[in-house]
Amino acid sequence: MPGRLIPEHVDLLGNPTPVMKWLEEQDVGSQQSYATNIFDTILGEAAQPRSVSGNACVRLCGFVERVSKSESEPLQLWAISQDVALRLYDFYIDWNEFDHHRSMRLVLDLIAQLLRRNPDKGAALVIRDLLLDNLVSIVIGRSTKPVAKSALKTLDYFLAKGAFNLDDVKATYLSYHQELSQAADIEIWSVFTTELLQWTRLHFICPAAGKFIVSLCRALRKRGHEDSTGLSIDTWHRWLLEFLAQEPSLLENFKNYIFLPLFKVDRPEGLKFLQKVNQHESSSTAAPANEDFDASALLTLAALETGKKVGLVEEPYLGSDQLNEDNSSITLRENALESVLTHPSHEVRTSALSLLISSPSTTRPYSATTLDLLKKHLATYFADPDAKFRVDVCARVRDMFKRVRGAISILKKSIPRARAKARKNASKDVASTAGQQALYRTNIISWPESELVYCLEYHETFLHWYLGFLCDELSPTASYQRHITSLKSLISILRMEGDSSKTWETPEDQQLFFDYFDGKWLRALADLVMDPFDDVRDTASLALAQLFADIRYGKFTLCSTKATQRPSGELEELLHRAEKVSIRTARADHSDGVARASQLLYKFLDTEDERLSLLSKLVDTLDHKISRAEADLGQAVLEQPLHSTFASLCFTWQAVSEKKLSESEAESASALQNRMIDCCERVWKAVRDVLCDDSPEGHLPEEMEDTEGLDTKGLLSYSFRAIHESSNLMRTIALSMRNRSREELITPSRKAFETIGNLAFEQLANLRHRGAFTTVAATFATCCQLTKHLDPVEGEVSLLNVWYKGTLNEIFTQRSTTRRSAGIPSMMTGILSANAANPSFEDAMAKLIEIASIEARVVETDGSNLPQVHAYNCLKDIFKNSLLTSMGNKSEKYLPQCLELAASGLRSEVWAIRNCGLIFLRSLIDSLFGSQESKAMIEAGWDGKANRIPYHRYPNLPTVLESLLKSGHKMVTSANATSSAESVFPALDIIRRAGPPDLLRDEIQVHVAAYLLSPVWHVREIAARTLCSCLLHDKWLGVVQDLIHKSLNDKTVNRQNHVHGVLLSLKFLVERFGEVAPDRLMADLPELTAFLESSHIDSIYVDCPDIIAAYLEVINMIWMSQISKSQPLQPPQVLVPTANGSALLKAQSIISRILSFSQTKEPVGQVKTLLRESRVGADTMVAALESIQKLWHSASTPDHIRIALCDLYIDVCLRTCFMEPQVVAIENLVELSNQLIAEDKLGSLPVASLMNLWTILPQRPLNPSLSNAIVRASGCIVAAMNHTKRLSTSALRSWGEMVADAGSDDKSFDTRFAAAESLCLFFSVMGTSCTGEEYLPVIVALYDAINDDDDEVREAGSAAARSILGHNLAPLEASGRLLQWLTQHFGSSVEFKAIVASRITGHRASIAADQPWSSPGAQLDAALKSDDSLFAVEEQNLFIDEVREANRWAAVFQNIAWDEKSPEDAKILARLDEWICDGLVQMQQLIKQEDGLLGWASNPHVFAIGTSILRGAVTLKRSHGTEKLRQAVNDVKELLRLPEHDRVSKLLVQPLEEN
Repeated sequence: MPGRLIPEHVDLLGNPTPVMKWLEEQDVGSQQSYATNIFDTILGEAAQPRSVSGNACVRLCGFVERVSKSESEPLQLWAISQDVALRLYDFYIDWNEFDHHRSMRLVLDLIAQLLRRNPDKGAALVIRDLLLDNLVSIVIGRSTKPVAKSALKTLDYFLAKGAFNLDDVKATYLSYHQELSQAADIEIWSVFTTELLQWTRLHFICPAAGKFIVSLCRALRKRGHEDSTGLSIDTWHRWLLEFLAQEPSLLENFKNYIFLPLFKVDRPEGLKFLQKVNQHESSSTAAPANEDFDASALLTLAALETGKKVGLVEEPYLGSDQLNEDNSSITLRENALESVLTHPSHEVRTSALSLLISSPSTTRPYSATTLDLLKKHLATYFADPDAKFRVDVCARVRDMFKRVRGAISILKKSIPRARAKARKNASKDVASTAGQQALYRTNIISWPESELVYCLEYHETFLHWYLGFLCDELSPTASYQRHITSLKSLISILRMEGDSSKTWETPEDQQLFFDYFDGKWLRALADLVMDPFDDVRDTASLALAQLFADIRYGKFTLCSTKATQRPSGELEELLHRAEKVSIRTARADHSDGVARASQLLYKFLDTEDERLSLLSKLVDTLDHKISRAEADLGQAVLEQPLHSTFASLCFTWQAVSEKKLSESEAESASALQNRMIDCCERVWKAVRDVLCDDSPEGHLPEEMEDTEGLDTKGLLSYSFRAIHESSNLMRTIALSMRNRSREELITPSRKAFETIGNLAFEQLANLRHRGAFTTVAATFATCCQLTKHLDPVEGEVSLLNVWYKGTLNEIFTQRSTTRRSAGIPSMMTGILSANAANPSFEDAMAKLIEIASIEARVVETDGSNLPQVHAYNCLKDIFKNSLLTSMGNKSEKYLPQCLELAASGLRSEVWAIRNCGLIFLRSLIDSLFGSQESKAMIEAGWDGKANRIPYHRYPNLPTVLESLLKSGHKMVTSANATSSAESVFPALDIIRRAGPPDLLRDEIQVHVAAYLLSPVWHVREIAARTLCSCLLHDKWLGVVQDLIHKSLNDKTVNRQNHVHGVLLSLKFLVERFGEVAPDRLMADLPELTAFLESSHIDSIYVDCPDIIAAYLEVINMIWMSQISKSQPLQPPQVLVPTANGSALLKAQSIISRILSFSQTKEPVGQVKTLLRESRVGADTMVAALESIQKLWHSASTPDHIRIALCDLYIDVCLRTCFMEPQVVAIENLVELSNQLIAEDKLGSLPVASLMNLWTILPQRPLNPSLSNAIVRASGCIVAAMNHTKRLSTSALRSWGEMVADAGSDDKSFDTRFAAAESLCLFFSVMGTSCTGEEYLPVIVALYDAINDDDDEVREAGSAAARSILGHNLAPLEASGRLLQWLTQHFGSSVEFKAIVASRITGHRASIAADQPWSSPGAQLDAALKSDDSLFAVEEQNLFIDEVREANRWAAVFQNIAWDEKSPEDAKILARLDEWICDGLVQMQQLIKQEDGLLGWASNPHVFAIGTSILRGAVTLKRSHGTEKLRQAVNDVKELLRLPEHDRVSKLLVQPLEEN
């Protein structure tokens, strides 16, 4: 051992000087041995997770560097030796991947130095070649080590330091790609760069990959241009473009990790690249008008956006003459951005918005064009459903606001200077000064006054528009997306304006900015305190607090007449009204709103007495409610919900604990604090019987069964929320322990803290309601972490130790009533989260492993007292707990040991232990693989490249896997094979997903293959999938041949299982090679097919249907590969048994015959005959139809085949009575028709057959899937019939009504999506020609589809609208443009006018001629009825905003030419006038009622109806309104001017102010 050879004092010192002194004193012959031992010791310390390695890496590098400079020659030779260099390199590569820290860079520095200092250049060259070979093999995926990030960093570093050069890299790369040996240099680098770009798919490797790619291409560029070795900008651009075309989703990675480093490090090169991509800008930005946004346009946008951030792309001159532009930057053409601002792609719109807004300068004025574009399109960005996109939008508009404010400030300062300068120069040259152009990039001080004033004016106008826009986005009818985006934007504004270091302050800011926050803002924000969404409530409360706290927002009040109104007055009203709502409904969101209102009120109460009075009132109320619950829990559930009071105290106490209190106030608060803790104990006793029942979800105590109106849902909700909120309150009180070091802040006493911790412990030990113990677990963990603030008491056991012993006691005594051990794991993880020395993490792990290892037998236990179950679950939570992981991931070193432990649990006789072992194993596997793998990656398994887990970090993991696999061999063929195989499933799954470790690879492969002969199909299948991962290498075919030989020669009873298992492996191999290495598969297919043909499996096992089915499936997959490459089928024929026994065999048999028919002259005809004549079942026919779709792909199949396939699908639909085949046939037919339509070959469709299908199918029995398939197909059928003039006008209108009904909000998603896809097909044929009145119903149905609740339906509707509008637009933009198009083409249509009038009243009918409108009074009465149910029913369409709809349709009304002399127009106008007049009467009655905070106008339904009435009234008053209506509008205005009605929502009456 090294430790025995090194003196103790040397081993522990970090300073290398005494180590060197000691080494040099040793015998020359033993110096290298001692140096190696010291090196091993320090390397062992450094090769640990960062949390435990300390400064060992620095010591390691210091030691080797000092040795290399030693005066002793043997020590010098040791330091520069190959062994040291390679071990240092391995250390860096292995540990930098996951535990990167700065000192790791020293290792690379050291290796480079050792190579340079090595006097033996030949030896240095050998080391260099070894390193380079290993690095290149890793970055091109030839090594199984998952260390690509480290390898890329190392390559980049060594290339920059000159340890390698480009020729060295190329030569090494060619050793792996012999086929490129004759290729030109530029082609070699192209292939190499493409392989490097593959790493940009992985977010954690992308930064390193991008940096190396940039370094590589810069080095290639320096060699020259357009020659055999140099790299031109065109070529570099082409490489990126080709890769991005395949992976458009990587645009963000290209921006951040390729363009940004390039433009920052090498500005001249960056400018040349931008000039290149800018050549495509005009065509790229025009592309969305007619075709999809291609990769070139994406690349252009991304490059320009990044270039603008670093100052390489400039905005145009204001009022500019483009001839004045210089060549030091690219000039942006803002007008060309409109089409990309409205594009449906999030990446495109994000880049466009950033291009428009961003600038290195925060004071540069915007052009009027830019601000007009923002006004026009910002609403679409705020309403987007994608959360990540909205985060980007918030960041962009924050920068926009900062720049607008900065520009206003600098403009205001510049105007007086410009005026003075103008006066000074007036005598010299007045004319030239007045005519001077305002150049954008020149100093704005040189602008003339008129330009400055104009620029200031439109910036101020935009600022006020933006503030008004943010407020409008907070209206009650707006969606969650708009609410939260506006609130976050508001918070960033308030934060920036409250920052004392801001640079844009001007004397006019009060009128310019602060006074714009008035009562309208207060009302909007206060209403959102009771919003259903938690983050909206939270952000709205934060905004209210910030606005009330800043005296500059003096107009932020509802009482415009009372200038000195205190915030507390309005907050008291808000709290009072919120409490009334909460008591009525008892909903969680309303209770939370009350709590936030209480907290706000406490913060803004002026006196100590007022604050204490509020707290006392809350505690008294809570005491009373708990007393009621103690006396009669059932009645308390119905009449006295208490969670809002608990939540109010919780939020308010947060404010109390942050506030400095006087001595008297602190005493009173402490007394109240003790009462609150007492209340928490009492409420626990009141509800514990409900929540501690083994089945709390269905538990209703006998004594409450007679309580009228009480059900288990209400009782459980009351009990859970009581514990949830009381535990939150206790956690808030406990957290104030952190105030112990700060004077005048309240802190709980030791007794109070212990009471809280002990109560949380008791609750965790007894609770059975998962939601409840999740909250309590957080409280207990907080208490554990805060015990460090307690002063130790001599002679007493620490609280942590008391709880630790209590937890161990619970493990041994608690009955195993739940498979997850209820709260016990949370108790253990909470204690460990304290990160204390006693009990230590190591002690706890050792104890839990010891308990879990205790063997249990069925005969010895009844399954109710199993400490092993609790120990397993504790261990599982320790590995899953993110807090413990963040504290140093101490559990990592126990992972292999725990894998063995969990596997031993799977072999237990007791089911409960087996089950917990399985859950534990899943947790361990998640720890191994991390969270970066998608579901598709998990299911697909290993790809044959780098291992997906770092085996080098767990050196004994391969041995553990091997022992697990060996452990199940004896029982694999036994009758109990399934349960015994469970213990090896995790090992098989790890190998399947991660790939086999290089160490023991062959042994593991043999052990896995042994499971192929299991009598259990599932075991064979998992083993086959795992073996597939083991065989993803060049020698796979030889192994498979050996396996087939072995299985065919197997003489045991499991011979058939063995053959079947090997065939399953072959199937998965063919499938996986087709995905990850198709060239290798095609190269090996001739030998494989010849071998399979010679094996005669189809004849030997003709009586075993499962083997024949598996064999046929392999052959079918091989044939599909050969057909795709236009190769003859090999083997040419397969013996298919005439008696098809199993469903699998039937399916594979018919697929085999179809593939055979594909090689004949009339393949489709023979397939049709096959499907007609054979007695084919539903499942077999579905398999046949699915294989036909794959065999003859719609895009690449000749026309005559496609037409024949259409007939085939129609024939299947008409002849079969099975619904499932009909659905598949229709789906295939739709796909084919869609492709033919896209190729403008609609005339080739068999219209007569389609009409026959359309007539017959709806008359048959339908299930939902078939009904939706018919709806989806109807679009192309109707389009084809209409195109050939075979569809009557009435039939077209009827179809439009059917699609409108299918797309209505009350239908399922599948039906609505089918309707949207149908519309997409229909309009792709009809395009802009659908201007006849018969098309109106279907176009209005399309408009409604674009306003659907689901993203997918809206996007499909937007795609359909593209055929009409000629532009590819985001849904919200598309709906607005479609209305404009309708107005333009149907403005004179009486039917359209009727629809417009109907929509103004809020009725969404597509056919509005004679449908009655619900009266405003009836609508308002229904809306004003409060919903007091505990769980509110969500609306069917949360996307549509009635206010936006009212404004849109009012604008359409104004743009239509109405003829009052026309009887039809007059009738519509009279009907609308009458409805609005009635509505205005109802509004007058409402206005006379008290509104104010949380008043009637806060109700979204009332707000929507009111807006429809008022917006319609204002619109009609402008033109065509009767005198009665005009008078009614004036009466409403007069009513609102009265002081007693000034509290009516300003957002609601906004339309009246515009008139």
